[in-house]
Amino acid sequence: MPTTIDKNQFNRALAGGVNLRDTKLAEKLEAAGVPLSDITKADLNKDGVLNSPAELAAAFKTVDAFDRNGSGNSFAQAGKAGAVYDAFVGAVLPARGKFADKVVAAGMDRAAKHGPTYAKDQAPVSPNPQLTANRKPGTTVLTWLKNHWKCNQFVGDALTQAGVQAPLNKMRDGSFHYAPAEKWPTYHNLFERITDPAKMQVGDVLIRDYPSSGDATAHVEIVTSVSPFKSVGAHMDGAYEVEGASWLEGGTYNPAKKAFDVGGNTVYVLRPKAAR
Repeated sequence: MPTTIDKNQFNRALAGGVNLRDTKLAEKLEAAGVPLSDITKADLNKDGVLNSPAELAAAFKTVDAFDRNGSGNSFAQAGKAGAVYDAFVGAVLPARGKFADKVVAAGMDRAAKHGPTYAKDQAPVSPNPQLTANRKPGTTVLTWLKNHWKCNQFVGDALTQAGVQAPLNKMRDGSFHYAPAEKWPTYHNLFERITDPAKMQVGDVLIRDYPSSGDATAHVEIVTSVSPFKSVGAHMDGAYEVEGASWLEGGTYNPAKKAFDVGGNTVYVLRPKAAR
């Protein structure tokens, strides 16, 4: 007897989100005689992923339409319904970090509200009360940051706003600065190392470490979308989201570093794991 899949089982199995851009999904659907266009109708926000309750409900209804067990609350994992369900399961995205949604929301919020102040020649406010001279978090302008690169400051502030611990360096007066970006991969207590490119997810922190010394030897951003790849971070002219090639594209895994060699640089994928 074929297995019966009800709505709760369906939602649990697909909780990570179905990646509609997964080429194997399209191949499996084609083999089952189901056009991908029939499935993408369930992508209500058109982001290429089925993951919201409404989208999963629409996806379940689509699968159940191929079933003939007489119930709108379950379907048999057999025939066309079973083939489509199995295709969905094969395209489920890797699990996100437990802080992922909060980190992404905080990063996008800070970019929208304070983006220009993270430019190299500007000075931002910070929600972190531990930082040097931050007498009124969120209000005091940290003038000591003017004319300094602020990628670590932006991501550190985003993590802090999300309730996540960011790497800190203690200063002589007992206050703190966020650690330089190139040091973040050494904070094993704060980050899980992601070593499989397929498991990189939104909310992960990317470090691109350049093979040089001096000012700005590494850059850090937050992944906001995997397909298409997007990240948010601070640049010369401020903090904002950028869409482009994945930082891991064309790279090879370096097991000694637990990182990726990409175009002469070392790229680390870090997943925040410690609450403030």
